[in-house]
Amino acid sequence: MAVAKSRLSKLRLWADALSKRGLCLLLLCATFSWLMGYQLLHESPYHELYGEKSATAADLDLSRALSQKIADLQITLSIYPKARVKIYIVHGEQEYHKLSLGKAEIVEFSDAFYSGADRAIYIRSQDQILENYLKILVHEYIHWYLEELFISAPLWFHEGMATYFSGQMGYERYLMYLRESLINPKSDLFRIGYFYPENKADWPRFYLGSAMAVRYMQDKHQEQWGRFWNIVAAYHHQEQKVRFSEAFANAYHTSLWDFHQDFERYSKRQGYLYLIVAINSLIFAFLAILMPFAARKRRRRMRNMPDLPDLPDISTLSNIPEFTNASATQEPDSEDEKPTDTL
Repeated sequence: MAVAKSRLSKLRLWADALSKRGLCLLLLCATFSWLMGYQLLHESPYHELYGEKSATAADLDLSRALSQKIADLQITLSIYPKARVKIYIVHGEQEYHKLSLGKAEIVEFSDAFYSGADRAIYIRSQDQILENYLKILVHEYIHWYLEELFISAPLWFHEGMATYFSGQMGYERYLMYLRESLINPKSDLFRIGYFYPENKADWPRFYLGSAMAVRYMQDKHQEQWGRFWNIVAAYHHQEQKVRFSEAFANAYHTSLWDFHQDFERYSKRQGYLYLIVAINSLIFAFLAILMPFAARKRRRRMRNMPDLPDLPDISTLSNIPEFTNASATQEPDSEDEKPTDTL
């Protein structure tokens, strides 16, 4: 009886494994058949852009602009992967939903995502996206770029690099980060290093905090930042990936936990900047309200001032001395004669 139960449990395990593999194979076949309808729109040394429709002038301009952004990024970090990433523009909302199905919840609500299994980027068409389309593409390319270089890079580093170097960290988002640092100074980067926050309300804070952590790595530790990417480049030249924690420890001479603690203290100090910005904003807002009242009061005072008396007509006045172009002093006729004032 025990042997039968053991065999039955094994059969169930095999059945579960086969069903999972079959599901994965089915999804892979569906994705492959779906991609068969796509055609190459444009290619560069860094990427290949695919779409269901023929390439338009806007598609070509977008692809060229993306190529320039990628070149700038690679020059900045001095690492140049030989591979090219495939980018698929998904025009149908249902098609995008099928591609993102089964992935993290944040992917299902996104405008684009990088699939490590396919090593490709999927993005909605421009008519479905309100934000800057080029920045979103650069964001997803950076995810692919980091996958080419690192082993087990934490999620905050992925999203921080993608957000910061794609130019998505604008002034308004910086103010949001300062406000959040003041209200809730506790950082969760280390605790959720490989998972997105469960609460959707925490997603913007996670992206902002990740971007500021990367900025902190670069701006506050410039020498270590350069050494970090030199280590990554050395591994890449040998066609190898480097484990993130190893490169970080060798470059910064500290652990990720200690770095997290330092960054949390830095975030608390940054939070006080929000108070300064808020106070200055209130002052300027108050001045903007006060200025019209001040101008109105000034106009009222000007109206209440007495009128100036009329000036007399110069032509009617007599006994007015005449002035000429002669010098105010006359040259003496002789040495004994003193000059006299003509006025």
